[in-house]
Amino acid sequence: MDLSWSTYEMHGAAVLALSGGLCSDTVLTVEPEVARLLAGDQRVLVVDLAEVEECDSAGLAMLDACDRACTAAGVELRLSAPQELIYQGLHTRGLTSRLRVFGSLDGATRGDALDLR
Repeated sequence: MDLSWSTYEMHGAAVLALSGGLCSDTVLTVEPEVARLLAGDQRVLVVDLAEVEECDSAGLAMLDACDRACTAAGVELRLSAPQELIYQGLHTRGLTSRLRVFGSLDGATRGDALDLR
């Protein structure tokens, strides 16, 4: 499965909107984009997972590594709108206790605590 993405700004946050499969075959293709976004001047990075159809252990590890890279860069990572199966993967791996996961992109970009999952 392929992975594509777009980047833009919303409510002062950098948004990385992913589409397709975040898996062992694709995670390395998006890592340079994450690094580029972390080098920018936004202090919040939202990874929009609404269009991610598959996320294996490599994809979950990439999101975990992304969190560590964000912390090192002084950037807050927020995840938005993961499908239920992907949310369960995040939960099973223990990532939901550390990462801020929002139900919607709008809630994530605004940091709306009422939209936290």
